[in-house]
Amino acid sequence: MKQEAVIGGIGHTAFGRLPDQTAVDLETEAARSAVNDAGLKSADIDGLLTDPGPAQGIIEGITPHFFALGQALGMSPNYTGSEILGGAASIGIVQRAAMAIESGLCSACLCVFGDSALSTPGSFTYGRGEEAVFGLFGAAGLHALAAQRHMHLWGTKAEHFAEVAIAARAHAGLTPHAQRPRPLSMDQYLESAFIAEPIRRADCCLVSDGAAAVLVVSKDLAADLRQPPIRILGHGQAHSLPTYSSVEHFDTLPAARSGPATFARAGITVDDIDLAMLYDCFTIVVLMQLEDYGFCPKGEAGAFVEGGRIGPGGDLPVNTSGGLLAEGYGGGMLHIIEAVRQLRGEAGLRQIPDAEVALVSGHGLGMNTHTTLILGH
Repeated sequence: MKQEAVIGGIGHTAFGRLPDQTAVDLETEAARSAVNDAGLKSADIDGLLTDPGPAQGIIEGITPHFFALGQALGMSPNYTGSEILGGAASIGIVQRAAMAIESGLCSACLCVFGDSALSTPGSFTYGRGEEAVFGLFGAAGLHALAAQRHMHLWGTKAEHFAEVAIAARAHAGLTPHAQRPRPLSMDQYLESAFIAEPIRRADCCLVSDGAAAVLVVSKDLAADLRQPPIRILGHGQAHSLPTYSSVEHFDTLPAARSGPATFARAGITVDDIDLAMLYDCFTIVVLMQLEDYGFCPKGEAGAFVEGGRIGPGGDLPVNTSGGLLAEGYGGGMLHIIEAVRQLRGEAGLRQIPDAEVALVSGHGLGMNTHTTLILGH
């Protein structure tokens, strides 16, 4: 890693049901907010990468997403594109921006996620390839298989999934813009109905309208920034594409490959991580990542999260703004923004003391795609 690319600005809209604004309206607002946060001008931005989310990326995916947003922003960039990696795409485009800047293709690249999934019928009801033949529609059914498998192999209990959901709500209670800040008790969790056994509603990420943006700039522009730059210490990807034809698909995430490679590139170990922003489309994914990234041995994530260990004041703060489970569905971009806020020391009541290194992950499609980002001062 040359470490010549830094994060210079962040911005996001409100999240929730926003029917009066289109996805492009929301993305435009988030993008301009990130540029303003950096203290730069629109004329300084010469790159644009987008994560279009489910409604735009799949249902409305005929017109390239970067084209529609670039027109709305009045841009003529030197570098552009869109990434379709599901929940791994937001980190994916930040990685592409860093590589483009290090290659000299651009010097200031906007990375934008946005969608209006909550106001767009059908955003999450499409069939997913071969599983649709058997009537298994949507991500909840697929991740329920992984949860059942984890329970079978390692004795994981419903209470362990609950710990992840409860921690997310507790973090969200300290986040002013969170979509679901109300506390969740263990009894409330266990009394709730299944969506796809063993997954309950609280195990599932929110559906939201909203947008978020991160501005990646060259180190040469750091002196012009309004905010202290956040360094991109390392990044990586790994993917598992066979899905059902792989006997190990539901046992281990690609994070088990992406994590060690990224730690090596950053020159650190898992013990150096102060906070982890783990993609949390479902609680089972958080448990699996805790194991696959090496925070605990394989099969011990359930015991690891007991007693509020990943909640406010815990030994390993995870998703300190509430994540997809409680802050809002930001495609993974909100995870990056929260990591930046923590490293800047501007997270308010949820600030982690002396936060210096943050791990951010993305996980997408049918548990097929995974991206990793390590940020630091």
